[in-house]
Amino acid sequence: MKELAGKTAAVTGAASGIGRMLALNLVREGCGVALADIDAQGLEETARLAAGKAEVSTHVVDVSD
Repeated sequence: MKELAGKTAAVTGAASGIGRMLALNLVREGCGVALADIDAQGLEETARLAAGKAEVSTHVVDVSD
């Protein structure tokens, strides 16, 4: 697998499901994440689960626009 530590990834659909698991796997590898979803509450839960493992930012957006 490619080295992810110190990199940053944007993850859409990060409030639940596959997007959340992808984000958590990325931070476990030391990758910072910009989390995006229309579900603000779900984003905050994902950010809470990822806290302290890597840099995390949340963005409430509708990527279909």
